[in-house]
Amino acid sequence: MRTQRSLLNFATGIVFTAVTTLTALFTTPLLICWLQQERFGAYRMITDWYGYLTLLDFGLGGALSPLLARALGQGDTQVLRGTLAAGMRAYLRLTLLILCVGLAMTPLVVLVVGVRPALAGDLRLAWIVILLSFLPLGLAPFRTFAEAHQRGYWVNVLLTVQCLLITALSLLFAWTGWGITGQSWAFALGIITFYLMLAWAGLRHDPGLWSSPLAAPPAPEIRRAIWNLSLPTLLVSLSGRIGLLSDNLVAGGFLGPAMATALYVTVRLASLAQAQLQAIGAASWAGLAELHAQGNRDTFNQRLVELTTLVAVLGLAVLGPIAAYNRHFFNLWVGPKLVTSGGGDLVIVIAAVNAFLLGLFSLWGWCFAGTGRVRLIVVPSAIATAINLAASLFLTWRLGLVDPVLGIAGPVLGTLVANLAVNLWYLPILLRRSFSISLSAMVMGVAWPLAWGLPYAAGLWWLAHAHRPWGWPGLIAEMSGAALGFLILSSVVILSATDRALWRARLAGLLRFRGEA
Repeated sequence: MRTQRSLLNFATGIVFTAVTTLTALFTTPLLICWLQQERFGAYRMITDWYGYLTLLDFGLGGALSPLLARALGQGDTQVLRGTLAAGMRAYLRLTLLILCVGLAMTPLVVLVVGVRPALAGDLRLAWIVILLSFLPLGLAPFRTFAEAHQRGYWVNVLLTVQCLLITALSLLFAWTGWGITGQSWAFALGIITFYLMLAWAGLRHDPGLWSSPLAAPPAPEIRRAIWNLSLPTLLVSLSGRIGLLSDNLVAGGFLGPAMATALYVTVRLASLAQAQLQAIGAASWAGLAELHAQGNRDTFNQRLVELTTLVAVLGLAVLGPIAAYNRHFFNLWVGPKLVTSGGGDLVIVIAAVNAFLLGLFSLWGWCFAGTGRVRLIVVPSAIATAINLAASLFLTWRLGLVDPVLGIAGPVLGTLVANLAVNLWYLPILLRRSFSISLSAMVMGVAWPLAWGLPYAAGLWWLAHAHRPWGWPGLIAEMSGAALGFLILSSVVILSATDRALWRARLAGLLRFRGEA
C-alpha cells in the first residue's frame, strides 16, 4: 500500500508537470506579446519576492511534516489532531505579520525590480494584490496533513486545477490590458482557491479536523515539538529558497527585467524537469518516514537506494533530450530573437546538470526533514547557499560586463559551483552517518546510470545539432522517442531481472490501488 501511494503521488505529479508544461508552451509567448518583455519579467521578479516572503512561516510547514508522519505511523489520532490544530493556530497568528511585512516591503520591491517610472504604479499595485494570497494561510497545514497521510495525489490534482485557473485568468487579464496587476490577481485568486479546495478535501476525509483548532489549546509538548523543529527547518528552507529564487532576481538586478525574462524562458524546460525530479522525494518522503518511525531501517535503506537510482535514470531520460533539443524548442516556442538573447547552449547545459543534481539532493534532504533530523543539514545548506549567492553575483556581474547575453549564465553557474563544492559529497556522507546507508550502493545507484546516460546524451546532442526537426510534431516525436529509448535501455542494462519483475508488480499494484482510491 505504501509503495502504491508513492507511485500514485508521483504519477499525478507527472500529470501536473505535463499540464504546466503544455500551458507554459501556449501562454508564455502570448503573455510576452501582450504584456511586453519588461512587464513579464517584472511579474516574474515579484513572484520571486513573494517566495521569499513565505519564509515568514518560520519553518512551520517543514516542522509539521515529521510530527504528522510520526503520529500517522503510530496510529495516534489524538496527537495527530493536536498537531494539526497547533499548526493552524500558529499560521493564523503569522498571517497578520506576513501581511504587515509585505506592505512595508513595497518601496523596496519597486526599487529592486527597477521598471520604468511609467510602470512603477502598476508594479506597486501588483505587489499589494499578490499579498492577498496569504489570507488563507491558516489552512496551509491541510496540505502537510495530506502529504503526511501519503495522499499527495490529492494535492497534485488540486495544484493542477490551480494551474489551469491561474493560466486562464492570466491570459484574460493580459489580453484585456490589466498589465502586471492583472497577473497578480490571477496568481492570488488561484492560490486562494487552492487552499479552500484543500481544506474541503481534508475535512471530507476527517470531519473532526475542523473542530480541533476550535477546541482547547493543544498540549504544551506538541507546541514545543513544533517550535523545536521550526528554526532548523526555517534555516534549511531559507537556504533552498535563496538558491531557487535568486536566479531571476540576480539576472534582473544586474541586467534588467528583460534579461530576467530571457533567463526564465531559456531554462523553463529544465526547471520543469527539475521540479518533477524533486517531486519523487516529495511523493515518497512520507513512506520513508513511516518506515523509519516503525524501526524498519533495512527496508528504509533499500528504498532510498532504489529511489536514488530512479531519480538518476529519469533525470537522464528527460534532461538529455532537453539539453540537446533546447535550441529547436525555443525557435518554435518564442522565436529565434529571444532565444539569442537567452544565452544559448551554455545556459541550458548547466541548468540540466543542476536539475539532475538538485533532484538527488532533494530526495536525500527529505530523509532528514521527514524523520525530524533537519538540524543535521542546516550548516551544509547555509554554506552551499552562501557559495551559490556569492558566485552568482560575481559571475553575473563579471560576465555581464563582457556581454549581457553571456551574463545570464552567471546565476546557473553559481548554483553549479555550490552543488559541486558542498552537496555532492557531503550529503552522501551524512546519510551514511545518520542512517547507515551504504555509500558504495549510493554511488553505484548514480554512477551506473551516468555511465550509460552521458554517451547517450552526447549522441542526442550530435543528432539534434546535425539536423532540424520537422516542426512541433517532429520535435515532440524526437524528444519523446529519445526519452523512451533511454528508459528501455535502462530497463535492460541497469535493472536486473528481479528488479524488473518487482517494478512490474508495483505498477500492477498501482493500477489496482487507483481503482480503490
